[in-house]
Amino acid sequence: MTELLYALGQEKRLVGVTDYCQYPPQAKEKEHIGGFLNPNLEKIIALRPDLLLGVPANAELARKLKAEHLPVVMLPNDQLKDIFFTIDSLGRLLNCQSRARQLQQSIHDSLNFYKQKVQALKLGTVKAMLVIGRDPGATTHLTVVGPHTFIDSVWAFVGGVNVFSDLPAKYAQVSRENILLKQPELIIEFKFNQPWNAARDSLNKLEWSTLKGIPAVQTGNIFVLTGNYTLIPGPRVYLLAKDFYHILRRVAAKYQTRDRQKQL
Repeated sequence: MTELLYALGQEKRLVGVTDYCQYPPQAKEKEHIGGFLNPNLEKIIALRPDLLLGVPANAELARKLKAEHLPVVMLPNDQLKDIFFTIDSLGRLLNCQSRARQLQQSIHDSLNFYKQKVQALKLGTVKAMLVIGRDPGATTHLTVVGPHTFIDSVWAFVGGVNVFSDLPAKYAQVSRENILLKQPELIIEFKFNQPWNAARDSLNKLEWSTLKGIPAVQTGNIFVLTGNYTLIPGPRVYLLAKDFYHILRRVAAKYQTRDRQKQL
């Protein structure tokens, strides 16, 4: 939400942000009101905002703030389409509809640019497992991305298939047996804000070798995304689509090399 307000040119109206609002850098200079698990109700009330913006996960906090007669608007943030709905809603709420339309178009254009680049690779359907957590150094307690989520919807937008799109939950732990059953061709891990280099990447692939029964491990198609935007459904969403394109371009290059070797 903070990133969207800056992208809409409404940052001067922003009186408080969460402890996790790190982008743009100027947002860190705003008054901090805690995080999802530790919101500072007293500080929020003291700021006396004209409008409080939240997401569905903030429902309990919203109830407390409404009891203090503070206006609260909850806007969705689960899927790609929610970004555009929220931009439109903010445009209406803050009377900046023209800027909102421009932002929507800019994001649409950027997303479509990378979608077309993926289509030009002519890879066909690529089945991936999208991993957001596991035990350090092991492939146990694996938490994957399910349906109706931001990451899942961006992956689907560029043409990918999430092998766990049939989960009953948005995020869930899955067993090794279930992963072997799904046979993902690609593993994409999200390691939010972690430093990464070639040595760590090699070690990461080695950790996955315990699951050598799946195509992604057999081919080494295991990729890690560390950008701080990868889990934020905001105006930088096109960067995630860009990351997916670069991953698929590397996969396409591998396939082309393999096919040439077969011909020889």
